[in-house]
Amino acid sequence: MSMKVVPYERAMAGELTSAYNECIRGVPHCYPVGVEDFAVALAPAAGEGKSHERLHSEAAWAVTEGKAVLGFVHVGTERPEKKGEDEPARDEQGVIRFMVYRRGRRQAGQLLLAAAEDYCRQRGLKQLKAFTDYLYSFYYFPPVRFSDRLGHVRALLEFNGYEKCDGEVVLDWPDYQPVEPVPAGVPAEIAVKWEDGRGKRPNLTLKALQGTREIGWCDCFCAGEYSRAEEAQDWLFTTWLGVADDLHGRGLGRYLLQRALKQMHEIGYRHAVLSTDWRNHRAFLFYTNYGYRTVDWTYAFRRDLP
Repeated sequence: MSMKVVPYERAMAGELTSAYNECIRGVPHCYPVGVEDFAVALAPAAGEGKSHERLHSEAAWAVTEGKAVLGFVHVGTERPEKKGEDEPARDEQGVIRFMVYRRGRRQAGQLLLAAAEDYCRQRGLKQLKAFTDYLYSFYYFPPVRFSDRLGHVRALLEFNGYEKCDGEVVLDWPDYQPVEPVPAGVPAEIAVKWEDGRGKRPNLTLKALQGTREIGWCDCFCAGEYSRAEEAQDWLFTTWLGVADDLHGRGLGRYLLQRALKQMHEIGYRHAVLSTDWRNHRAFLFYTNYGYRTVDWTYAFRRDLP
């Protein structure tokens, strides 16, 4: 039975949801998604819903074999971000928002990649990026990229000339036990803000202040902010931990993280996860010696199209 590449239509959402859920099984912090949520993510590819403000002309294709869906790809065109009036205009680029195919069906993956590249060539786009800033809201946490647990997709991309252009390492601390925060060698007032979100427990922001100057930040969100799954609700995700450049090495970042973990444990959180840039060796060294363990490497890719 031959494979076919078919344009996505709303009626296909159920089959594509099943294919997605099967493929992401075993990827940390990725939970099965319902058809309605999946259909909303793919709506712009069917000419419905609302695209990301920097994307337009979204489209998607699936590869089928008989009644079976073997994978899909979702693409768009990225408007360049202009940071200043004097900055020269940059070219638009093609974007793969998501692509996955069933293991062992390499030909299906190749057909999907060819469809994405043809989409770019038809629009005169000279570069195609994959898994950058436009991943689905229910997939992992931003700014996490495409999981190395889906190595067959990465292998296909690199075999076809794509190179890593960005990355995040994901670190877990299940059943963490909080400690009393060690005071930093920096005088500061700590502002505490709790805020309800989509998860079952509130999110927390800590700010370290010297007068009106903000010198440190720690933002922690309920993982339920990104997934409806019950298993996600006991996990906190540290979205940002930062200290002013002139105050590095004085224990302020450690204090903020310790305090955030302690306060969130007190209201029921039991597990912690965070990510850091694949080249941020200082942060990676700190987290892996503090209690976190590496559970995934994630990457974005790009290729200049011939």
